[in-house]
Amino acid sequence: MSTLRGALHILAKDLKVELRTREVFLTMTLFAILIVVIFAFAFQLDADATRAVAPGLLWVTVVFSGNLGVARVMDKERELGAFQGLLLAPAGPMAVFWGKAMGVLLFMLAMELLVVPLALIFVSISLPTSGILTLILTLFLGTLGFALVGTLFGAMLADVRMREVLLPVVVYPVVVPVLVAGVKLSAWAFDPAAEEPVGFLPLMAGFDLLYLALAPWVFGRTMVE
Repeated sequence: MSTLRGALHILAKDLKVELRTREVFLTMTLFAILIVVIFAFAFQLDADATRAVAPGLLWVTVVFSGNLGVARVMDKERELGAFQGLLLAPAGPMAVFWGKAMGVLLFMLAMELLVVPLALIFVSISLPTSGILTLILTLFLGTLGFALVGTLFGAMLADVRMREVLLPVVVYPVVVPVLVAGVKLSAWAFDPAAEEPVGFLPLMAGFDLLYLALAPWVFGRTMVE
């Protein structure tokens, strides 16, 4: 069985389970909405201040919700040695990684599709038409990088005690370059008249390529050994 075919089988399995339970998507979405609502009602800021802090709020919401989603996706495989069974499948560990990473990516993108417009409404901030494409591309690149790193460490810590605490501790430092670039580019998307953050988009793309190369390799070596 090819790696791609095996990954698609695992992805299809995760999507079917999610359609029945809606556990991962609802957990991530409700948590993200809670963060946005608390911020919107706890801080009474003027338009300029809101526009300045909106990128940070956006990425805090995405990262915290994504961390929760990674944990829930991996928890589904802990019972009765299901994760070990997947690793022993003919497609091999690489198919497991890509299947799980694609699942995390799709769940996060679906959550963002709902939460980001709600966040803009709650904080009363408008997104210029010229910044829509920049924000979409930035969110995709940032989500891709987080999904790759989160899947890697989520699998490595699946059977570790206090994994809910350890997961963000090891994931966040690795994805800091992507998050910083994401905040800078999102701020420019909200205010295109500001100085363009030159170099941050290639930085995000470069780190995503690095994660794409290293994360599957580390996953294969770690899970086999």
